[in-house]
Amino acid sequence: MVEKEYLKKIGFLKDLPDRILEKIGAISQLETFDEESLLFRQNQEKALLYMLVSGKVFLNSRSGSGKSLTLDEVTPGRTFGVSALLGGYTSTFTAVCAETSTMITVSGEQMRRLFSEDFETGHAVMAKVVELFKFRMEMHTRQFLLSLANHPEIRES
Repeated sequence: MVEKEYLKKIGFLKDLPDRILEKIGAISQLETFDEESLLFRQNQEKALLYMLVSGKVFLNSRSGSGKSLTLDEVTPGRTFGVSALLGGYTSTFTAVCAETSTMITVSGEQMRRLFSEDFETGHAVMAKVVELFKFRMEMHTRQFLLSLANHPEIRES
C-alpha cells in the first residue's frame, strides 16, 4: 500500500481527487531498485506501471543496426510503462535504473480490474493517460522535426 502523499508527487496523478488516489494507493507498492537494475526489456509484455519517486531511470531502445540508444532519462515525478494499463502490449524500450531509485509500482491487471469496478476512477486515470500520450507524441514530433532539419541531405536541398 502506498500513501496518497507519495502519489501526489507524481505528475500523472497529482490532480486526481484523494478518493481516487486512495484506491490506487491500496493496490500499489513502494519499491527501491539498485543502480543498473533492469526493470523490463524491449519487446517484453508490460505488466507494471512505474512512477518514479526518487532516482533516475534510462529508457533505451535498440536500433535496427543493433546500437543501443537512450530515448529518455526519467526523473522523479514522472511515469513510464503506461501501456501496462491497456494490457497485452509489449514495451518499445528497455528500462534500467541509472542510480538507486524508489518507485511506486502498480499492476496493470489490478488497475484494469479497478477501472471495471469503479468507472469514475477508470475514466479519470485514462483521461490522464490520453494527456500523457498527447504530450509525448508532441515531444517526439518536435524531436523528429529537429532531426530532419539537421539531416545533411535535407539541409542541402
